[in-house]
Amino acid sequence: MHNAHNPRNRTLLTPAAGRRHWRLLLAVLTLLALAVPDADAAAGPLEHRRPMADPSVVKTGPRQYVAVATGSRVARLVSPNGVRWRTLGPALAYRPAWARPGNTIWAADLVRVGPRWLLYFAAPVRGMGETSRCIGVAVSRNATGRFRPVSRRPLVCPPAAHAPRAEDRILDRRHARPTFPTIGAIDPSAFVDHGRVFLLYKTDGRPSSIRLLRLRVNGLHARGRSRPLLAARGVVENPVMVRHGRWLYLFMSAGDYSRCSYSTVWRRSRSILRWRGRPQRTLLARQGTGLCGPGGADVVVDRSRVRLYFHAWACGGGVRPCADSLHAARRVRALYGARLRFSRASVRVGSWIRPHAPHAKRHRVRRHRAGHHVKRHHVRRRHVRRHHVGRHPHRVRRHHAKRHPRARHHVVKHRRHRRR
Repeated sequence: MHNAHNPRNRTLLTPAAGRRHWRLLLAVLTLLALAVPDADAAAGPLEHRRPMADPSVVKTGPRQYVAVATGSRVARLVSPNGVRWRTLGPALAYRPAWARPGNTIWAADLVRVGPRWLLYFAAPVRGMGETSRCIGVAVSRNATGRFRPVSRRPLVCPPAAHAPRAEDRILDRRHARPTFPTIGAIDPSAFVDHGRVFLLYKTDGRPSSIRLLRLRVNGLHARGRSRPLLAARGVVENPVMVRHGRWLYLFMSAGDYSRCSYSTVWRRSRSILRWRGRPQRTLLARQGTGLCGPGGADVVVDRSRVRLYFHAWACGGGVRPCADSLHAARRVRALYGARLRFSRASVRVGSWIRPHAPHAKRHRVRRHRAGHHVKRHHVRRRHVRRHHVGRHPHRVRRHHAKRHPRARHHVVKHRRHRRR
């Protein structure tokens, strides 16, 4: 009679069944890992005292990072290491003549093209509603200077706007009509690849789309008309393109920015124009990070190191993630950071960039130890010199006399004193 509780009665697994067993176990472990939020990410925003919605971060020097974000005249922060940030003042010197005063400027992008720094921004315009915006460009000699608009008309703007005719009017090439709802153009993002300059942006409204505009070498004016890359029934926005090896990666934000379900997704392609049909994968979401609405991401490539900066809703004075951003009090879009890892088939978050407090303590300890080591080194040299002079005073004085002939009588006097 077969006894199910007898330990000797074991079922032998075939190789195929064994592989299925391990695959099922790996899938369960993966789901459990995604369900558990990351404590480090949920506990440590890099900057929460100042709102940093839709950040754009660039490394301008060996010890300088500059970040711009949504604000009245483009909020700006500066950092020596990309971890500790301080306010630098608004980046835009004044609004362009075609912009409407009052409302904030959304999702600016900072990039260096040639010897100058360019700032692309989405400013409000008249004629299309309260949320209507068009894209302009400003220029400065350095990233920490004041940016000034370069043209009296917008760079990208729908025909329905009450503004001067834009260089790119978001029209279909064949029928010369708007391809998507003409609520506005927002979320500009520059991409420089092998000397060519492109501008990615989003057509505001539903359905929304991501478009690509070729710019001139200086990055200030359009070169032809824009082309659609992607379209979605819902919302896709904040396009950022990065080249890694032979592949081009397109990072975007998906969903409603005011909800915790807002997330960061990515696709990859070999061609800059072929993105339809490419599989879309999630990089940052509430499930797996514990953050509320991680989106508006920007990528900073520094040689072999790749950093990702993004915002997420934080509550309780900006210290902890929000449970529900729609009904939370004192909520703010805080700045977070992570390190990216690229593989043959995907890209993932390698580790989180921790807040500034532990880095500051570690830096002070290292300076103290370095100073202590230098002090001991000087004391040791002084001890060796005293030891050498005490044991061999005549050798030191003979060497001194060879270099200084006038001091030879001191050597002779010293010898007579020793003979006595």
